[in-house]
Amino acid sequence: MGQGLVVNRQRFICPHCQLHTNICVCDQCQAVANRIPITVIQHPSEVGRSKGTLRILERCLDQVQVVVGESPKQLQRAGLSLADLNGNSAVLFPGPTSQLLEEADTSAISHWLLLDGTWRKAAKILHLNPQLATLPRFHFAHPPASQYVTRKAPAEHHLSTAEAAAYLLKTLEPGLDVQPIDTAMAALVDKQLAQIPPELRNHYQKPGDP
Repeated sequence: MGQGLVVNRQRFICPHCQLHTNICVCDQCQAVANRIPITVIQHPSEVGRSKGTLRILERCLDQVQVVVGESPKQLQRAGLSLADLNGNSAVLFPGPTSQLLEEADTSAISHWLLLDGTWRKAAKILHLNPQLATLPRFHFAHPPASQYVTRKAPAEHHLSTAEAAAYLLKTLEPGLDVQPIDTAMAALVDKQLAQIPPELRNHYQKPGDP
C-alpha cells in the first residue's frame, strides 16, 4: 500500500473523550454549576465503552469525581476511601431499604454516590463493598423516560448514568439548569442512531416518537 493511502486515524479521535468524532459530543457539553458534589464509581468493564454516558458528566458538571474500581482496594487506589464516608453521603441505587428520593428529607446529605455499570456489575460493587450498604440509600419514585434508546436497559424506569445524575440534581437543586446534560445526551443518541443502518433504526425509537 502506498504511503499516500495511509489514513491517520488519530485525526478523527477527540482528545478530550477519546471517541471518534462521529459520536463525540464534547462540543455540546456546557457547564452545569452543581452545588452538591457527585462521586461516580465506575465498574472497570465500562472504561472505554463508546456507549457510556459518564463522559458527558465529566465534561459538564462542576463538581464530579470519577473513581474506577470494583473492590475496596481498587477504590482506595483510585482515591475513594469508603472508611471516610459517613451519613452525610448517600447512594443512589434501588434496594429493599432504599427510600423514595422525591419524598425524602435529604437536607443532611451533602455528597452523592452513583454506580456506573450494568445492573449486575453495579450490584456487585455494592456486594463487594459492605460499607456502601451502611450509607443512606435512595431510588427515584417518578423518573423520566430514558431517551438512551441505543443501549438496552433492564427495565423502562432505568436511566443512563448521565440521565440519573441530571434528574438527581434537578430534584435536589431545583434552581439548577441541567439542560446541558439533556442536550448532550440527545446529541449522543442522534449520533449513535446515525451509525445504524436506516432499515434498523425503527428498533430504537425514542419515547414519544410516532
